[in-house]
Order: sequence, then structure tokens, then C-alpha cells
Amino acid sequence: MTTTTTTASAFAAASSSSSSSENTKEEVRRDNFTYPPEYLDLGPRIKKALVDSAEFDPESYDLVCDVRSPSEYNDDHVPFAISTPVLTDKQREEIGTMYVQVDPFEAKKLGAKLTSENLSKILERHFLHLPKTTKVCVYCFRGGERSLSLAHVLSRIGFDVSYVPGGYKKYRETTLKYLKEEAAKFHFHVIAGKTGCAKGKLLDALEKRGAQVIDLERFAEHRGSVLGEDPENGFVGQPSQKMFDSRLAHKMRKFDEKRVIFVEGESSMIGKVQIPTTTWKRMGEGKATILSIPMEHRVKWIRQNYEHFETTEVPRLLEKLQVLEKRVGNERVNQWRSLVAEKKWDQFVEEILVHHYDRAYDQASRRSRPNDFDEKSGERKRADQGGADELFLENLEEKTYDEAAKHLIEKYDKVL
Repeated sequence: MTTTTTTASAFAAASSSSSSSENTKEEVRRDNFTYPPEYLDLGPRIKKALVDSAEFDPESYDLVCDVRSPSEYNDDHVPFAISTPVLTDKQREEIGTMYVQVDPFEAKKLGAKLTSENLSKILERHFLHLPKTTKVCVYCFRGGERSLSLAHVLSRIGFDVSYVPGGYKKYRETTLKYLKEEAAKFHFHVIAGKTGCAKGKLLDALEKRGAQVIDLERFAEHRGSVLGEDPENGFVGQPSQKMFDSRLAHKMRKFDEKRVIFVEGESSMIGKVQIPTTTWKRMGEGKATILSIPMEHRVKWIRQNYEHFETTEVPRLLEKLQVLEKRVGNERVNQWRSLVAEKKWDQFVEEILVHHYDRAYDQASRRSRPNDFDEKSGERKRADQGGADELFLENLEEKTYDEAAKHLIEKYDKVL
């Protein structure tokens, strides 16, 4: 790309010094350079998708193609992008080694060969069945050869093609800047409460009624506790911090900063990922509603959502309990093991809620929201004293949570 630009500049300089009006008429303007007539004009077939623009929305495309290697894609990618690697991880490493140790020209020839083969596979798998009106966005790491190779082929076929100048690197910079600066404009209302109060269920009810909601645990693929691995992802682990950031930023860009965002109260870390500093700070500054339900329903909710620990994942449960010995002592953990062995699940869940989760919640609340507590007594302030509201629900029925969501929206979801 640099060589082409330099050559074009040289021709432009020579052309501008010429007195021939005939040549001037035949010259073609392209990307701020004047190209002589001997250069082929390919036409404006590929548009630019500027990821740092407020108008950029990956959901506005029929396909967003990430042409980086699979490992790069798995670490993080633009939301809704599919993986269409023009080079595999092994191929990319092979070409990089050849470029440094053998010869750049030979590396480029091999790269072109492998890219051509992979482009054929990409076309066959993703594009042969698509109509001409399909809108496609393509990006690689820096917006260079990898993305342009696919973008060029698709544009010559006739698809509506855009590519991302600066690639994923620019997208990542934009995401971090957004989470640091733009996220400070939002106002949060925190749904807090002890483990088992079905706070996620209330968030779902709020979202169904049209409220702005962020489910941090869903983005983190973790339920925010030592037993919080998400079985729905097959226990394969959480997304990377970059991926968590991308999911959060994408959701927030859809929101109106004049309305509140309802979010579950969390510690700054959800498993192994961290809530971005600005968002965490704004959550702590927002109002809160403390949700509570009867213990029997808390037990029911926990058993319902952690059923795998009673069936296929009992060994994993016992392994997790081992971690808690430092916090609650060996004697209590042995008692819990006995309850698990005897399958006394209701008793086990209530015991671990009371003696571990509830204590941890109280300690975390004082750290994250100290203004909600009276300094002398250590008791939580009432709402009329500047503390959080309390919301007690009698059961786990859908209607109960829907009515609670309606109440919260009417009270707090007002244009600021």
C-alpha cells in the first residue's frame, strides 16, 4: 500500500507540472491523489465503515466478516461478526516466519496462494447462496491486506461491501474510549439483594416492559460467585476481558443517556472479568433497590438454576466447596459434604446461603455502597434517610416479577 501511494504521488507531481490540458482532462481523482490515465480505475466499489463513528452499527449489515485467524476471533470480535479467516493460525505463523527468516517476496507469494484457497472456501460456505443486495462489512486486524482481499473479491462479484479502515485495532481503541468517556454520561439503577432473590428474573421482566437493562452476568457468562460457572456454555470458561468489554459497549450504544439503565448489583469482578472502571463508578453512584424474597423461594430458585450440581456435576460441586474452607472453616464444609452425600438439597442450599453467601453479600454491600449504611450502627439506612429502597416479593411467579418491574419503571424510568 505504501509503494502504491508513493508512486501515485510521484505521478501526481509530474502531472501537475505538465502544461498539457489534454492529459489533465483524462486524469482521475482517487483518495486525494491524481492518477494518470495509464492507471486502471476500479471504481468506488468498496465503502468505508468507520468504527469510531456514532453511526457504525454491526447489526445494520447482513454479514460482518472477521477475516483474522480463529484465535484472534475467539479472543474478541465485533458483535455479531462471523469468523471467515483468510489465513489459519498455522498459516499465519508460517508466513510470518518466512517473511522474517527467508524473504518477504516469497512469503507474500505463499500468502497469496493460501489466501486464494481460503477465499474459495469462504465464498462456497457463506456467499454462494446470498443475493446481490446482501450488505457485507469486512475487517482484519489493521484494515490491511487480509480484509481487502475478501472485500475486493466480494465487490467484484457485485455485493454491497464495506471494510473497516484501521480494522479490529481501531475498533478496540474505540471501545475502550467509549467505556471510559461516554459511559460516564449514563445513570444506573442497581437491583441488589442476596443470592437467590432472582434478580436476573427481575431484569428480564424490566426488559420485557421496555426498560434499558444490562445483564452483566450474562455478558460475563458467570453468575458472580465461587459456584457461578455457567453450565450453558459447557463449562468452557468465560469470555476474555476484551469480549466482555465489546458486549457491554455495544449494548450501551443502543441506550438513551437520558433514561436510567437497570443493572444487577455486582462486585467489580464477575468471575475473571472486570466491570470497566467508569461503569463500576457510575453504578456505585446510582440509586438502588434491595430485592428480597422468602428463604424457601430463594432455595427453590437456587436449586432450579444450579440443578447440574445435584446431578451430573456433584464432583465439581465438592471441588468448589473445598475452596470455601478458608472462609467458613473445615468443620462447616464437612457438614455441607455430608448433606450433599445424603442428598438433603434444601438443607444444604439454605446452609450455604446463610453461612456463606449472605455474609459475603453484607460485607460487599458495605464496601461498594457505604453511603447506604449508618456509620455508628452499621445498619442499612431507610430510603428516606438517603439509603436504598427495599422491595419484598412473596413468591417467584411471573406475575409477581412483572408487577415489580412495572412499579420500578413508573418510579425510576423517567427522562432525566
